[in-house]
Amino acid sequence: MNLITIGDLHGSAAWKRINPLKYDRVIFVGDYVDSGRYNDEAIYANLKSLIQWKEKLPDRIVLLWGNHDLAYFYGGHERHYCSGFRPDMLSRLFSFYTHYRSYFQAAFQINNYLWTHAGVVQRWFDHCIGSEVLPSDQNLAATLNRLFDQYYEPLYYVSVIRGGVNEDGGIFWAHRTETLEDPLKGYHQIVGHSQTHEGIVVADHFGPDTSVTYVDCLTTSPEFYKLEI
Repeated sequence: MNLITIGDLHGSAAWKRINPLKYDRVIFVGDYVDSGRYNDEAIYANLKSLIQWKEKLPDRIVLLWGNHDLAYFYGGHERHYCSGFRPDMLSRLFSFYTHYRSYFQAAFQINNYLWTHAGVVQRWFDHCIGSEVLPSDQNLAATLNRLFDQYYEPLYYVSVIRGGVNEDGGIFWAHRTETLEDPLKGYHQIVGHSQTHEGIVVADHFGPDTSVTYVDCLTTSPEFYKLEI
């Protein structure tokens, strides 16, 4: 299976350079909005174009939620506040994300390759997720997507590293430091959220079955992560 992962867009249209028909899956890791580089109209137009791709290729395009997207989806609630939040876009983006809610998901998985916006920390999984897994869940992504639909609060935990009050960050807020120090064992994770300044970064020193690849690099290095499984 030929895959390509696109890092946090924040209004960037760099993704339009690729031909989605060349890949079995094109996976976006979230954070399509909020930017210091693009105005409201450019961000909104870019997001609409992305939805058009999803509508034309629904099984090929995977759209993950990012914390910036959820800030609008949850109506600007202070629990989901993000830096760069644009109050003037709240009404429009709330309506947009609500209308297209079914197009987005919290997690995606193929074999032991797992995509979330910020990543899964082992200790967070042990404390908050392990006991929530059901025998009927196809895989961990299915568990996380089900818990997202149930608004399971630990998914949104913010650790002290990110200015929160929780011991560990959840899949929308985990910091690169957290996933570097304590990644979920047995999974190859592909995540955004923690911006890199050196292009795509692969941390694979944990053992043959565990790694974390950081793809939030578009602001400094417009490259995408290609993978064959």
